Amino acid sequence: MDRIVQSYMDSFLVSQQIEEKDKCRQFEMFASYCAVEKHYTDTYSISDIITSEGDDCGIDAIAIIINGTMITSEDEVDDLIELNKTLSEISFIFIQAKTSSNFDYGDMGTFGAGVRDFFSEHPQMKRNASIEEKSQVVEYIFSKATYIKKNPSCYLYYITTGKWVDDKNCTARMDIAKKDLFDLNIFEEVKYIPVGADLLQKLYRNTIDVVETEINFENKIFLPEIDNVTQSILGFIDYYEYLKLITGENGEIRRSVFYDNVRDYQGDNPVNHEISETVCSDPNKFVLFNNGVTVICKKLTSFRNKFTLTDYQIVNGCQTSHVLFNNRNAITEGLQIPIKLIETEDDETVNQIIKATNRQTQVSDEQLIALNEFHRKLEAFYATFPVTNRLYYERRSKQYSYVRDIEKVRIVSIAMQIKSVASMFYDKPHLASRYYGKLLSSIDGIFSDDHQLLPYYTSAYTLYRLDYLFRNKTLPSQYRKFRYYILMMLKYSLTDEKIPEMNARKMNKLCESILQAANDNVKLAEEVNKVTPFIDKYVEDITSNESTKSASLVENLRSEFPSWNRGRKERLQF
Repeated sequence: MDRIVQSYMDSFLVSQQIEEKDKCRQFEMFASYCAVEKHYTDTYSISDIITSEGDDCGIDAIAIIINGTMITSEDEVDDLIELNKTLSEISFIFIQAKTSSNFDYGDMGTFGAGVRDFFSEHPQMKRNASIEEKSQVVEYIFSKATYIKKNPSCYLYYITTGKWVDDKNCTARMDIAKKDLFDLNIFEEVKYIPVGADLLQKLYRNTIDVVETEINFENKIFLPEIDNVTQSILGFIDYYEYLKLITGENGEIRRSVFYDNVRDYQGDNPVNHEISETVCSDPNKFVLFNNGVTVICKKLTSFRNKFTLTDYQIVNGCQTSHVLFNNRNAITEGLQIPIKLIETEDDETVNQIIKATNRQTQVSDEQLIALNEFHRKLEAFYATFPVTNRLYYERRSKQYSYVRDIEKVRIVSIAMQIKSVASMFYDKPHLASRYYGKLLSSIDGIFSDDHQLLPYYTSAYTLYRLDYLFRNKTLPSQYRKFRYYILMMLKYSLTDEKIPEMNARKMNKLCESILQAANDNVKLAEEVNKVTPFIDKYVEDITSNESTKSASLVENLRSEFPSWNRGRKERLQF
């Protein structure tokens, strides 16, 4: 392994707080992270994609991404269908990582065969639990075929520390693997990507570098001075210039620039279909029919007609952008895109722009939740903790992604916050596998202005500490899928009193007790080991994912704790 890759891998291990000693395992996690980040740059746990534990079919990691969301359960598929009425832009990503300095065509063939067997209706290879779980999710996705408007894409990444030289034998094995997968007639495209040391270095740099793009912007006017806005420009640009903003170096759509857009791509719905017809059949009129796109950037520099956008987000125009990208091979010259460029670092101004530019479309509460004042307070509250206990509340997507000295596992997304606090303080761990918008709608009063802030931090911090213990094998891995139930049980096990309300000052005292345990690895492991036998008591098959969705399991587990029973008696008396 060359020194640069080793250095990058060491940096990754620190940022993820991984203490794995096995070099091969380290490289599998590092390489998988780099590959998946090309397709999904939101916060996620590396443990959710790693599958290499023996009987892995030659597959080290699998990521399933639908509508820009990483899918880990069947429930999330149902929630996306309910939210979007369609499953669009489905991607399956497979990774095989080898620390060897060469590309072995035999191993490359085995990897391809393993992926082919993964999608087989009658698989032949022996599968471990992780592979089987992923397979069940994929089968469930295909069972919802009526909601799939476009066949999925399949990506195979074979990663080594060597140099890729277009070896004929290796290329032949890749071609065979692609053909075998195409012959299944379920994929729109199949890509087999060989990754050597040079490309691997580039992939990792892309995960830590700020997005920056230069465009030619001739037809423009500068708007008058506006409070809290450094500069703003209105005009229209050529389609091929706009394509630079939304296309990555890999030729695929750059999903990370749409994270501040409140709506995911909705697929080929009637409105998007009309846009598609216009750009293909009458492109000159597009500039008249379309409201345009709004781009906000942290820094905007120019020289004559050349503009460089740094750390930018397309806050309105996600649907238009995806339609333009999807029709890139059919679009002819003459297409102009209406556009607003705004340079500002003022959060309130950004919020106002997002709300104003999205009034034309129906937007759900969960899509606008990041703009609420409560989350601004919560972000500031997180920042009050000492460095050793610091977490970073990611009120706005990607806001900490490019800060080099922040460990990525310390970043708490809104979705993670909802799942942790819902599990620990609202006793809904059985819903934690759902899409966060669905979970949010099931909880009355969450994020209320009169709530204490400490329980929100406490739930996220305890989950962070649990993930650390599971990731580094201090806790038995079979209980990881029950970590949200463990959050709930820790709350009950660490007090004999009735659980206070979220707005009560007594809640802070309980949180302090939980944090005291969470801050000590030995103490936390002891507390977890006290409550996990209750899981064994009530769960017949601990390997089944279905057991994590049971409301009755919540009731059974709570009944084991005096604090729950005391509160229950008081509620019944009332």
